[in-house]
Amino acid sequence: MPLTIRHHLQIIVMRSFLFCLLILPVFASAQINRSAREFASEQLREYITGKLFKDLSYKPVSFGQIKTFEDKRTPEIVWTIEHKFEITESRKTSDQKTAVSKEYKFQFYLDDKMKVVRADSYFVY
Repeated sequence: MPLTIRHHLQIIVMRSFLFCLLILPVFASAQINRSAREFASEQLREYITGKLFKDLSYKPVSFGQIKTFEDKRTPEIVWTIEHKFEITESRKTSDQKTAVSKEYKFQFYLDDKMKVVRADSYFVY
């Protein structure tokens, strides 16, 4: 029994619908990860400019991936993220002010609400 055009259209619609159902969770997960990373980057910016390097020029270089952190000794830490950034300091040498940029690499440890709990630093030349 040959299939009619209507049956062909139904098959195409059903396949498209099933494809969308399969691909939708991937897009949703990617959006959640992106939003979490953006929120974490905002939290890091506030922490760096408000507590670590107050009143200095901050320029983000790169943000790593947000990773889960599992250590039974520190249950308040849930997430970790690596961040590279530049801090520009003004230095005065013999009546001249010069701007000196230093690149830093930090590992930030965040709680379940993405607040910074701890930070480890590595100076990059």
